[in-house]
This record gives sequence, structure tokens and C-alpha cells, in this order.
Amino acid sequence: IKVERDENISDEIKLTGLEVDKTSNATSLPGNLTVSNTLKLQGSENLASGNAANLSVTASYFTTTGASTATLAAGSAGQIKTFMMVADAGDMVITVTNAGWGGSGTMTFNDQGDGCTLQYIDSKWYCIGNNGVTFG
Repeated sequence: IKVERDENISDEIKLTGLEVDKTSNATSLPGNLTVSNTLKLQGSENLASGNAANLSVTASYFTTTGASTATLAAGSAGQIKTFMMVADAGDMVITVTNAGWGGSGTMTFNDQGDGCTLQYIDSKWYCIGNNGVTFG
């Protein structure tokens, strides 16, 4: 891997020598990646009631104006997805495809500040961090 710094952009680094799978468009980095400053994950969305969470962005946040629902489709191996309730006027229930916790495969957010982090492992979504979310 060769790391190049663009002299005109002080906070951006370009990596060369990465491997890209042309079928899945996945990019892999041989070996470990150490980040000594800030690692920013890709994008966010304002998840509206009745919609599916966007798998192309890492974070989905929402404000409820009453009882709300959403869905989360199957992910891809290693994918990380976060959800957070930024304002509360009713519960948000997200139905998860391939939930790793069993039950009905739902996540219920009922208070401002509720949030969780999921990771897609072995074809299932697993909770790897939780603040106030109830899993059904």
C-alpha cells in the first residue's frame, strides 16, 4: 500500500494498492488498518416512517410525530448500521430482515436518545451496541 498526501488538501489521504472485487464492488485492504485520528463512516439519512433504511449509508436517524414503522433489509458481510431517535412523539418500530436475536425481529425506540449499532455477521444482523432500544 502506498499512501500519498495531496499537498493542496491538508486533511485528505489517498490510498493506492487496494483490491476491488468487480462483482460485489467491495474494496479490501490487505492487512490491518490503524486509525490514529478520526474515522468517518459513510453518510446518514433521515429515516421517514414507512420507509426502508438505506443500506448505502451507515447512520439512520429519525424524529417521530406519532407511532412510526420502518424496515431494515439484509445487509452484506461485515456491514455496520446505526439507528438513533433524535426527537420523540411516538415509538418507532423497525422490522429487521435476518435479525440475529430471534423473536419477531423488531427494534423499538421509545425515547429521544435511544440508539443502537448493528453488524451483519454470518447472514444476520446482530446488535453490537445499544442505548435504550428494545429487541423483540
